[in-house]
Amino acid sequence: IRRVMKDIKYIRDYYNKYYTDKLQSLFEKTLILQAFKPYENDKRQGKWLSKQMDIKGDEKILECGCGIGGVMKQLAILHPNTDIHGINISDGQLKIAEGVLKDLDNCSTSIQSYMNTDYEDNTFDLVYFCESMGYANFEDVMKEAIRILKPNGKLYINEIVAKCDEDKLSKKELDNLNHFIDSWFYNVYDIKTIINKVEKIGGLELLNNNRFVKPSIHWMNAVRKTELKKIHNAKWSNIPPLRGADFLYKKI
Repeated sequence: IRRVMKDIKYIRDYYNKYYTDKLQSLFEKTLILQAFKPYENDKRQGKWLSKQMDIKGDEKILECGCGIGGVMKQLAILHPNTDIHGINISDGQLKIAEGVLKDLDNCSTSIQSYMNTDYEDNTFDLVYFCESMGYANFEDVMKEAIRILKPNGKLYINEIVAKCDEDKLSKKELDNLNHFIDSWFYNVYDIKTIINKVEKIGGLELLNNNRFVKPSIHWMNAVRKTELKKIHNAKWSNIPPLRGADFLYKKI
């Protein structure tokens, strides 16, 4: 499986151009922009994510790559005593997030890279990613997340993964996966590789791991009906062998 890396400016400009007003038709259906999720309805997806993250209700929480604030909104409504922070390098998306979160006094956002935040060590009870880690070096992202987590704090990763171990993919599947990685400049791993990478970094205990296969219909329609289809050369003939998976870790 190939690896790609675009610089922060490129990713910022890409999101500002294609993931703001040009996705307005998608935002009218969902504010949680994920390719794989068990529920299309934001409220139900928020409840599911809260359960997966094992949120108790009084934590200080950080979303890394918060998009337009869709997940933050649902968690903030469910848990009004939490203190939820969101970071994003896209100022365009954060302008939309201001409107999404305007009635919630337990949410705040800032322009930051999750590879190098300005938070102090041991700041958060929970740090989470929802399909946002693939733009950066995995090890660097993990080390920064561990740094800003409190002892016994939890790290939740909800991510796109290869449907099976890399060595079990057919040549066609591997070609399609590499086409996806190249055209979307988004790194994808299989579940075993992610677990092994985290274990090698150290400092975390795996509490739970799940896989889910349902793609988001709203997201698929957005790709088909917007400029994303053209710029990423998305075709039925090169659909990649992807699934969704999540991982819950505890800092030790």
